[in-house]
Amino acid sequence: MGTAGDGHMLYLLFGTLVGIVLGINIAVLYRRFIGNKARTESKLRAEIRDLEKRLRQKDEYIAKAIKSMKDERSESV
Repeated sequence: MGTAGDGHMLYLLFGTLVGIVLGINIAVLYRRFIGNKARTESKLRAEIRDLEKRLRQKDEYIAKAIKSMKDERSESV
């Protein structure tokens, strides 16, 4: 023999539990699909920065080699 509000409290409890379960599922799906993209994107950006740095160093080495070749030719003439 319940009181008049017991049925409504049961619906409220059930709705709250369903909301919590759905919220956890959405959080897991978000982390799995969208969270990994952000992590992957930051790794790729770091790799791009490293490749750009290596490319600048290579260009500097080539410029030094060309300059030293010109210096050797001017000294030998």
